[in-house]
Amino acid sequence: KQWYQRRVRAFRAVFVFKNVKDPDILFLSPHDALDSEEKKIQLLQAFNGDWKNPAWRNIVQTDLPYSEEQIEYFNRAPRDRLPILKSLLDRHNEEDKKDQ
Repeated sequence: KQWYQRRVRAFRAVFVFKNVKDPDILFLSPHDALDSEEKKIQLLQAFNGDWKNPAWRNIVQTDLPYSEEQIEYFNRAPRDRLPILKSLLDRHNEEDKKDQ
């Protein structure tokens, strides 16, 4: 299989370039993933109470929950995340070698 055919889990990030502007970019309203005010309150209370406990991530229903690797990544301080990323990249490269 090619790398793009595998079920790949994503690690999300945002880059903000404050001096890059495009007047043609269309603004889209965000999707509201929580269907009730109660769930929004539950999510905020869980996150604000203990953001390291991954239970708050399960309040939003999804077909593809976070993997153990993602939870481990999220639970580490940003300065301690690089070894996880290196390990994932090494494993990905090894899988690519096997597929060739």
